[in-house]
Amino acid sequence: MMKQTIYIGNPAYLSLRLKQLEVRQPSDDRETMVRTIPIEDIGVVLLDHPQITITHALLGALLENNCAVVTCSATHMPSGLLLPLDGHTL
Repeated sequence: MMKQTIYIGNPAYLSLRLKQLEVRQPSDDRETMVRTIPIEDIGVVLLDHPQITITHALLGALLENNCAVVTCSATHMPSGLLLPLDGHTL
């Protein structure tokens, strides 16, 4: 199965819950939108906003499942890449 590329371009809190990526985003009506994506379906996560918070547990789970994490600069260009060291494969 093809792995998904997840793009986060708005303020969000990313965490791990029940082996899923949980994305919490504030909305206009003061409620928080919550979305979940199974970790095993993710291939790449693009972080493109300075107000994104990510937990260490989520980073560890993404790397265990051979996901790449890319951070972007203020000009929306990739500035960093986090890859798993175990196996060196994507």
